[in-house]
Amino acid sequence: MIKKIIGVWGESHKGHKRKLNEDRFLIRELPGITILAVADGVGGNGNGEKAAEIVIDAFQTYKFSGEGIKDDLSAALENAAKRIHHEINKNSNLAGMGATATSAILYKDKIFWIHVGDSRIYLLRRKKIKQITTDHTFIQDFLDDGSLTIEQARTHPLRNMLDQCVGCDEMEPDSGIIHIKKGDRLLLCSDGLTMHLSDIQIESILKMNSIQEAGEKLLNTALKMGGADNVTLIVKDLY
Repeated sequence: MIKKIIGVWGESHKGHKRKLNEDRFLIRELPGITILAVADGVGGNGNGEKAAEIVIDAFQTYKFSGEGIKDDLSAALENAAKRIHHEINKNSNLAGMGATATSAILYKDKIFWIHVGDSRIYLLRRKKIKQITTDHTFIQDFLDDGSLTIEQARTHPLRNMLDQCVGCDEMEPDSGIIHIKKGDRLLLCSDGLTMHLSDIQIESILKMNSIQEAGEKLLNTALKMGGADNVTLIVKDLY
């Protein structure tokens, strides 16, 4: 699945090891507003795919306006959580179904973002990358206190274990606002990318001239390095 709009590029690939692609992404253009989102399903057996679709549909159908975007993001995410819990209550076989949710809305000179799980937002500014989101994983605390290095965390057996998601019993999303500067470039991605590429590698590729060139290089590099999970990414130039 590939989507290209002027100034933004997105693609999702199931990788080389997974039978299903349980990632989903959204690029939605409204007058004066751009909505980007990535969701990575958890729960297996296609249930994660269903959860990711619910998350993306919540951002696709929500009536965002130019005012109150921060509250709109929270409401859209809460709607997704309610819908997932409703599906689980209807069918006990769906227990454990959930998804990450990482969304950014561009409005005027700001980026409004919200995040649950271990998909990520990166900002490239003046050719330097910054990770905007923090992973909601069990090993993040060990990274924060220095018990694990980033390289150790990349191969840790619990690296993919989330401590919150959309559909989990606990959901406390992070959110924030970024003031856009001319020349900024935004990346949203699932952990299928970051499990293979370090921040230094991502930075090096993200600096490439065109967003399509950068996006395709990021995806193909993750696939060449194993493609052990679904890989999804959106690259957006900010003017």
